[in-house]
Amino acid sequence: MSNNEINSDRKPVGMSINDLRGGPNVRSQLRKPPASSLTIGSSSSNNSRGRQKVVLKPGHSALDWATMKRTNKNLAGSCGYPLKISKEEVQKHNKLDDFWIVINRKVFNLTPYLDFHPGGIDILKQCAGKDGTALFNKYHPWINCDRILDSCFLGYLV
Repeated sequence: MSNNEINSDRKPVGMSINDLRGGPNVRSQLRKPPASSLTIGSSSSNNSRGRQKVVLKPGHSALDWATMKRTNKNLAGSCGYPLKISKEEVQKHNKLDDFWIVINRKVFNLTPYLDFHPGGIDILKQCAGKDGTALFNKYHPWINCDRILDSCFLGYLV
């Protein structure tokens, strides 16, 4: 059987490694995005769903946040056990340097997380000192906020 023959299963025999990898001819046919669609160096851009993506400061990626959580277990500055927190108390903490938010009846001190939020600080400002459950679920209901914000947890809304 030669390299160009077909075996009994009707599969080509003798394919080269370039054929399996896409070969030089296939790679040259791949369409590249137009240069105008690249947003290198911009502070934000919109994706196909209209959501704004924000360029984070160096050292503020999701991996950096995970490292910070691992080395600082109590970023919330809590007493170590869950508190019962009133709505009035949450409302007092509505500044960037003292930023509390309620998600699913759990109160989080987001002050240390603000610069790490992939959507930027501006979207979070809408929920400063308030219940942000609806906004959270609107943009990313698949995210487990308890895991991401476990070191920012203060207690429960009563």
